[in-house]
Amino acid sequence: MIGRLALALVAALVPAAAEAACSVASIATPTPGGALPQTTQRLRAHQTLKILAIGSSTTAGYGAAGAGFATQIGPLIKARVPQASIEVVVSGVPAETASGAARRLQAEIAAHRPNLVIWQLGTNDANFGVSPESLRATVAGGLAAIRAGGADAMLVDPQFSRWAEGSNATAVAARIIAEEGARNGVPVVRRFAAMQRLATTNRGAFDGLISWDGLHLSPAGHACMAEQVAGTILGTARR
Repeated sequence: MIGRLALALVAALVPAAAEAACSVASIATPTPGGALPQTTQRLRAHQTLKILAIGSSTTAGYGAAGAGFATQIGPLIKARVPQASIEVVVSGVPAETASGAARRLQAEIAAHRPNLVIWQLGTNDANFGVSPESLRATVAGGLAAIRAGGADAMLVDPQFSRWAEGSNATAVAARIIAEEGARNGVPVVRRFAAMQRLATTNRGAFDGLISWDGLHLSPAGHACMAEQVAGTILGTARR
């Protein structure tokens, strides 16, 4: 049911998302590094690319009125590669830590058979006090599960938010995710670093990407995150 709903949302949002643009270009810069062999092959061959987006409230689209970043990825890729056929399954659970998503990975992969898994993680681990050692083990185990399921993997690290200011926990989570991505040859979308830079160079623009609660993304934040994720997919595939 989640998959059918997600695909219906993608289809409904194609015109709007394809025309939308991130209002803060610096925040949407693709992140280099890693490889997506299956994704690259399918895009080049114009074969259907099936994406599983798994994570917490950001993946679920919280704060974006049904137009979360994950639902915008397909239209953004098609806007740049018109021959591409993209299906996106959205599996976001608000307040879930990385270990919760990791426990769901095997079943989700078996149910949907994705070519690419986009795993958004780290924010709740930092906010809920999950130890760095536990997070590292969870990321390593989750990436192993994705590989065993025959899919490419992409990690999306935490957003920098007003909750992250004055605390080092989110920065530590972002560093661990980057290290595990590099160790496993997996692309990591570095939204923490991009948003942290923006917070110091253009506070007004940064505030526009965060919702009223100081933690979650606003609709503008989701649009920029979608641009960053889609750009990283295409940039990796074109190398």
